[in-house]
Amino acid sequence: MDWLSPIYFYGFALTLFLVPTFLLLGALAYIKKREARSRVSPLTQDLLRAPGFSLQQEINSMRSDLMESMMMIPVLTAIVPIFLFAQAKMQDLPLTFTSWVLVFLLIAIGVIYYVRKFFKQIKKLGFLHLGYACEVAVGQELEQIVRPADYRVFHDIPFDGFNVDHLLVSPKGVFVIETKGRSKPLNNGSKQFTVRVEGDALHFPKHVEREPILQTRRNVKAVKKWLSDAAGFDMPVKGILVLPGWYVKSVQKMDSPFVVNPKQLSYLFSNMSVDKLDLGQVQAIAYQITQRVRDVDRQRVDRPVSRPLKNY
Repeated sequence: MDWLSPIYFYGFALTLFLVPTFLLLGALAYIKKREARSRVSPLTQDLLRAPGFSLQQEINSMRSDLMESMMMIPVLTAIVPIFLFAQAKMQDLPLTFTSWVLVFLLIAIGVIYYVRKFFKQIKKLGFLHLGYACEVAVGQELEQIVRPADYRVFHDIPFDGFNVDHLLVSPKGVFVIETKGRSKPLNNGSKQFTVRVEGDALHFPKHVEREPILQTRRNVKAVKKWLSDAAGFDMPVKGILVLPGWYVKSVQKMDSPFVVNPKQLSYLFSNMSVDKLDLGQVQAIAYQITQRVRDVDRQRVDRPVSRPLKNY
């Protein structure tokens, strides 16, 4: 067995590169685990969900998937053939032209698969970042609204198979607020920023969407049923669909849901009322919602919770 042959030399060099990498990852995992055993959080209860909490978790998960795809490509192109050829040489098996063709064919299939997967993940990650940024922007706008009034706002409320971006509870009723982040197309370098609301659909410059309006209506029904059953009285609930960064032109008069830009929220809440709720009812509703969204582990804020499906 010739240990000085190029294939063994190359394999030895890769081993020198990979072993320290895996040792470092293992050391980091050990240190993190040891720190968790020796220290505890000063917080005494779990945290409420922040705006875009589910999307942030999905972004973190997607980053791990991207790292996996990036690592698999060099593994397929370098480590796999070295392992196969080294095994063939140790067993004194001939490396025929057919063997080379089969190996490279398998590598090509694997590389194509992971490259396609990588670009799909990059595209999805872009949508996730856009949706997250828009939910945070709407959440911040809502936080400004609730400061001077008896309003309570909650974010990322989980349901079975979906989540509600924001819930606002006030003496004027309960409002289900959905956020949709849509990028603006360019026309000769100029941004197109008008969306037209007509025929129960959103008419963007280059496409039409109906699902955001239908989704908001479904979420209103789900929230109304849940809170009515929990509180013991018929719950006044309205839906609002928010499109950050878009100028909303309403050809169709529609209040189920209202379709607005975030800057219109303050005016909307000042001039709109679903029904009157007394302070006790507002507190009872807020309590029910708090129990549902206080599930962020106080020991580790980034620890995954059960994530619902999400339409961006």
